Amino acid sequence: MATPPTTYATSGLRVLHDSTLGRYVITERTIVPGETIAIWRGVEISTREALQLPPEQRHQLLQVGADRFLYTESDHLCEVDFINHSCDPNCGFTDAYTLVSLRSISPGESITFDYAMSDTNSFIEFSCMCGAPTCRGRLTGNDWQIPELQIRYAGWFAPHAEELIRTRHP
Repeated sequence: MATPPTTYATSGLRVLHDSTLGRYVITERTIVPGETIAIWRGVEISTREALQLPPEQRHQLLQVGADRFLYTESDHLCEVDFINHSCDPNCGFTDAYTLVSLRSISPGESITFDYAMSDTNSFIEFSCMCGAPTCRGRLTGNDWQIPELQIRYAGWFAPHAEELIRTRHP
């Protein structure tokens, strides 16, 4: 597979590891509202191709279209590839590949987005341990359909999720 273009990660991010949560990303500096956190790049693959990957590689995929995922080989992963889900996120999407801060993020705080903002496939399902007061307890590829999330994240969904909301839940 050809080497994909490099993913952009804002400065000051650091990957940490927790025995319960696994890898996650914090900022070591203050991030201002609207700051670009990540612009993901990689090789686009189909859902069929994604399902053929081992589970540990599927967990690193970013859904960028109805049937499109960004795949990055393990040795090309960077900090933003370990940004975790939160049911109370501090980041959202401006397009399929670009994540920006929704508010000021303090040093030591985890960088997060709600996976419902981009994941619309059924193979993305797991128990949530984010600890937010709004925690759903379980994430599925259908969470984009939750009316409260559609209202809360209006304008911050990836385009393919926004299109599903517009066409299936006008």
